[in-house]
Amino acid sequence: MANYLTNTDSQVKEMLSAVGVSSLDELYADIPADLKLKKLEIEKGLSQQETLDEMKAMANKNTDYKVIMRGAGAYDHYIPSVVKYLSSRSEFLTAYTPYQAEMSQGILQSIFEYQTMICALTGMDVSNASVYSGATAAAEGVLMTKAGAKTEIIVSDNVNPRNLEVIKTYISQRGMTVTVIPSKNGETDLNALTAAVSEKTACVYTEQPNYYGIIEPATYIGEIAHSKGGKFIMNCNPMTLALLKTPKECGADIAVGDAQPFGLSMSFGGPFLGYMAANDKEVRKLPGRIVGETVDKEGNRAFVLTLQAREQHIRREKALSNICSNQAHCALVAGMYLSAMGTEGLKEVATTCLSLAHYAAEEFKKAGAELKYSGDFFHEFVTVTKAKASKINEKLKKEGILGGLELDKNEMLWCFTETVTKADIDKVADIIRRA
Repeated sequence: MANYLTNTDSQVKEMLSAVGVSSLDELYADIPADLKLKKLEIEKGLSQQETLDEMKAMANKNTDYKVIMRGAGAYDHYIPSVVKYLSSRSEFLTAYTPYQAEMSQGILQSIFEYQTMICALTGMDVSNASVYSGATAAAEGVLMTKAGAKTEIIVSDNVNPRNLEVIKTYISQRGMTVTVIPSKNGETDLNALTAAVSEKTACVYTEQPNYYGIIEPATYIGEIAHSKGGKFIMNCNPMTLALLKTPKECGADIAVGDAQPFGLSMSFGGPFLGYMAANDKEVRKLPGRIVGETVDKEGNRAFVLTLQAREQHIRREKALSNICSNQAHCALVAGMYLSAMGTEGLKEVATTCLSLAHYAAEEFKKAGAELKYSGDFFHEFVTVTKAKASKINEKLKKEGILGGLELDKNEMLWCFTETVTKADIDKVADIIRRA
């Protein structure tokens, strides 16, 4: 149990005054009322032990799902014990961002190895030291493409809505605009994209697979983006890169995404790990840091901060971003996961996810759940059922299963990773059949 001292009333008033509000209620006015906890129902005068018991009882009301069949941007993968053990060692856990960079050879090497692995996965020439999440990576990537009159971003309506929301927030004060084109059968409509691209197009942004799990015709999307001099940005689930074409092979100028599938657990919504990689031409536009390899005066292998495009390191007006952390520990965990799995291990995990998802799709169809889209998919897909999606999820919850994300009254977005078994899928198919 953490020990801490609360702020005094005078300190609270001073802080509220500094930000220009008169009360805590006013400070949190933007948070919906139904999400705010009015009061903890704890009896007065309890001892510390009794209070702790009460809090544990409240925590036990949280549902602990044994099986997770939901993705939509956060994925439940098995994390090898060696990754959890090593990343928890004090020399790794306490290491922070290298302000005196060359004195921190260990943390610099871990970042360098992470960057190298991201480049190997994406096929790109250079990777930075990571950002907060896949959504912020996408937004930072979009900002990299602004050039003169090229200020328009084109996306399909099949991207993750949370990613799109973050992109819109980032560009709202940067003189850029977003044009959202309609998709067709879950995929980017190439004809609509061709019509939308113009000389003002800074970039075309796509996700692989997209929000509905469909594998996009990325190569053709890239060719259309480049036809008018725009850049092509691909946001990829990195687990799919063990099997699918790399962004480089698809013609991408910038590759972004979330490395959360690589050893990072879903602990109440985080932490996440945004990766960014690009071609050599875009290297000086990458935000954050880039760690490079060199030799010391005795000829031994050494590491340095090669590029620091952050406002703390260079003149503020020339800074590309004000990101204040390089997610060093999360990047370290991802590097440990990839090292533990190896090339073949990663392919095996990806293949298992792919196989389980396609088995589930066939069994769900037999049970009466139709696939909404006919395109190829990796490990996510959308079903349409006669029964209400909420009714199906209620029944699954009783079995300790977190079902698909409810997109509509009868539509669900499912996800299958190696943590799901054939028996789990059979059970869900039976529940859908009975529902």
